[in-house]
Amino acid sequence: MPAQCIPLPRLENAIRDVCISLQKKRARKYEWDALSEDDLWRELVACILGSRVRYDVAYSAIERMERANLFLGTPNLTRRSKYEKDVLHALLEPGMSENIDEAHSRYPFPRLRASQIRSAAETLYANGGTIRSMLKKASDEREARRHLARDVAGLGPKQASLFLRNIGYTAQVAVLDVHVLTYMDWIGLTPSPVKTVRTMHQYEMLEAAFIKHSCSSGFSPDHFDLAVWVVVRVAKKEYATCH
Repeated sequence: MPAQCIPLPRLENAIRDVCISLQKKRARKYEWDALSEDDLWRELVACILGSRVRYDVAYSAIERMERANLFLGTPNLTRRSKYEKDVLHALLEPGMSENIDEAHSRYPFPRLRASQIRSAAETLYANGGTIRSMLKKASDEREARRHLARDVAGLGPKQASLFLRNIGYTAQVAVLDVHVLTYMDWIGLTPSPVKTVRTMHQYEMLEAAFIKHSCSSGFSPDHFDLAVWVVVRVAKKEYATCH
């Protein structure tokens, strides 16, 4: 449970306020079947690059890849060894951030991610395949997620869920990052703290409990887990100042 300096009612009220704010904003959402294959590939690569990396650093890397035209003509990635080298070159460039110095704005896993991106391209575009065709063949969002997490390098259940949400494929999956898992422990949705989700089965069990809780609170999973992420990050900082 959280420390005395972070009362649960305060947490829940803050999460509800953020959810209400998100509902009022009514941000434009993608309709995945209206996106081009290049757009789908860009969003998938963004989720690969965002794993265990700060948002601003990952976003800067995506911008560098865009400037290098690395999201154009995606289905025709025939020279994938060259593509990997071009991605690596873009990731090795220093990032641009007003809030952090250059050393800390560099992308931290350039060679690993370049290799994963090449492998993802080889998997998804082999034999004329596409991301779109894979998504259309899936019977539902969970089958699509299982396929992505199983077969696409760099995508686990969390990042695959984020991808499906970002492209507007579904709102009925949860992105169980470390802050959401912490919240689930704090409110008793897990019998003990969960630091790492190791299997898809475990992810789906935790997700089912989280979605049931979010719906009982009156909010959709996509709004609720984002609100939890925002509030728990702040709560952890407050907890640190209390000790």
